[in-house]
Amino acid sequence: MDNRIYDRPAVSVIIPMSDNARNMTKLLSVVKRIDPHTEVIVICNGMSSQEANLSNEWGVLVLSTGLEVDSHEARAIGSAHARGNVVLFIDERLAMPLLYLKKYVTLVKKGWDVIITTCSDHGGSKRGERSAHSAYCLLNHLLGQKSMGSASFDNIPFALSRKALEAIGFKTLCNPAVAMVQASVLGLKMTTIAPFAAKKQPIGTRDIVQKDIRTIYREHAKAIQLLTGGTKQRREEQDGQRHRDLVHASDVLHLRSVIHLESRVKEGGGRGGKRKAKYARSHKKTQRRAH
Repeated sequence: MDNRIYDRPAVSVIIPMSDNARNMTKLLSVVKRIDPHTEVIVICNGMSSQEANLSNEWGVLVLSTGLEVDSHEARAIGSAHARGNVVLFIDERLAMPLLYLKKYVTLVKKGWDVIITTCSDHGGSKRGERSAHSAYCLLNHLLGQKSMGSASFDNIPFALSRKALEAIGFKTLCNPAVAMVQASVLGLKMTTIAPFAAKKQPIGTRDIVQKDIRTIYREHAKAIQLLTGGTKQRREEQDGQRHRDLVHASDVLHLRSVIHLESRVKEGGGRGGKRKAKYARSHKKTQRRAH
């Protein structure tokens, strides 16, 4: 049955798709069972060879961008067309059981506005993934959301209530880090879900356009500048004043430096601690000479 006949679907599922997607039929058979009133929106670059099949046989709304967009831009485009009370964002490569995906929808229905996945430990030895993890944790720390850990809109799946999507704005989803700032400063009710541990990673497909680690850093730098530079909605405890000079540093690697700096300050170490110790030793020598 065509999912677009409902005036207000209960759930909207947003899926960016590449032209060589091999998992789409299997994925749709799962997401269609999330709720009886589920609409599915697929976003692809240009025209997809699967468009007719998805639209006619599965009742999917297929949006062809005609432009080279990354997955987050595709999700933003899809969310602008979403009509559901719950909006679930997933990936064409996901191989997750129905019950796991239902968790995101259930939490929204229970009153949560934002449900985000934390980082997976899979492949954590790669330098890029460790760096992204640090950026996610840093941003949540500055937001006063330590309990969110490594949760980020960069991680898939995530879900938003209709209220959250309208508050954040679909365009903001193009920058996951800025979206996280918006969700926090607007006081949206957020929680996390641990990543699904797949026994075998899906192969044969790629994200529409993959981000490199420097892009993730730039996005987080922009989000932190937005936070520390001031917004009308910002709460007082989210100022991040202590490290404002580092936030505006030109080198993207300063994101990790902030974490290291704060730990040294707490321990009394770092440059400040060394200067104090050096001053104390010098002062004692001066006193002994005077006597």
